[in-house]
Amino acid sequence: MAGVLGLLFVALMAWLIWSAVSGIFGLLSMVSVPLFVLAMILNFSTVKDYFGWVVNNIKADPLKGIAIAVGSYIGFPLVSAWLAFKAYGARQLKKVRQSKATNKKEGEDYIKYEEVQEDNEDFLELEDLDKPKRRVKVKQTQTRTNDNNYDDLFS
Repeated sequence: MAGVLGLLFVALMAWLIWSAVSGIFGLLSMVSVPLFVLAMILNFSTVKDYFGWVVNNIKADPLKGIAIAVGSYIGFPLVSAWLAFKAYGARQLKKVRQSKATNKKEGEDYIKYEEVQEDNEDFLELEDLDKPKRRVKVKQTQTRTNDNNYDDLFS
C-alpha cells in the first residue's frame, strides 16, 4: 500500500512540474516575438552576435552547430527571452559606462567629502603595534604520579 501511495505522489509531482513548465513555456511563446523585436531594438549587436555564434558553431562542428540551431528553433520562446534580458543588461551597462566616462571628462574623479574634526582624539586606547613585546618566560613544573592508567595500557 505504501509503495502505491509513493508512486501516486511521484506521479502527482511530475504532473505538477509538467504543468508549471508547460504554462511558463506557453506564456513565453505568446510574447516571444515581441521580446525578440525588443531585443533587436535595445541592442541589435546582442542578436547579431548570437546568430553569429550559431553560424560559427555550424562551421566549426557541424553536428553540434546543427543541434544548437534546432534547439534554438524549438526553444525560440526561451531564446527570445534570454536575448531580450541580455540586450537590456547590455544597454544598462552601456549607460553606466557612459555616465562614468562623462563624469571623468568633467573632472569629477574624486568624491567630494567633508573632513570631520573630532573633539576627543584619544577616545580609544590601543597599544602600539610597532613596539616589540617583551616575552616573559615562565617555567612550568610538571608533577608525575605513579597512578597513571594510560601507561598501564601498553605494558
